[in-house]
Amino acid sequence: MSNNLMEYLPEYYQDVYEMQAIMHAHGQVLNDFEDRQIRALLNQFVTQTDSKGIAVFEDQVGIQPTLGEDLKTRQNNVLMRLLPPRPITIKYLKELFGTLKLPVNITIDHAKRNAIIEGNSTDIGNEQIDSIRYILNVYLPANMIYEIRIALKQAIIGNDLFVGLGTTAKVETEVQANISQFLN
Repeated sequence: MSNNLMEYLPEYYQDVYEMQAIMHAHGQVLNDFEDRQIRALLNQFVTQTDSKGIAVFEDQVGIQPTLGEDLKTRQNNVLMRLLPPRPITIKYLKELFGTLKLPVNITIDHAKRNAIIEGNSTDIGNEQIDSIRYILNVYLPANMIYEIRIALKQAIIGNDLFVGLGTTAKVETEVQANISQFLN
């Protein structure tokens, strides 16, 4: 925010250099204070926190952050622990994946008691797959299994075939010599 206190300066102080300097200095202090106040307000909401704010939430729910996790993954981990219980339906899981910005589709094979989650490798990373796995382990009933299918957008398959062929032969022969010719 920009707090320009010069707008509130009375006319008789307009040409006084000291008052202008005081107003600029106090305006900067007010800007800093307002920024900190807005950050404190935003840190009350998991999806709006910064790294300091998410650390407080992680401490409250007992999560140890992994080194190198980005802020979005840490926010999703806290959200998954704080979500209120609701009936487990396909609609709810789709909403949950949408809220956590996980670009996957879910289908249920009721006959096999199998949940199939499908996504594209270009849209989803390892951290998101771990989040999906955690959600399914927590929310799916114990008698259901799940499959996470990630479609590869581009795969390079080598088709070189190296075939070697070699032959070896060893021939041993014994020939009886006609020595009668040599004796004459």
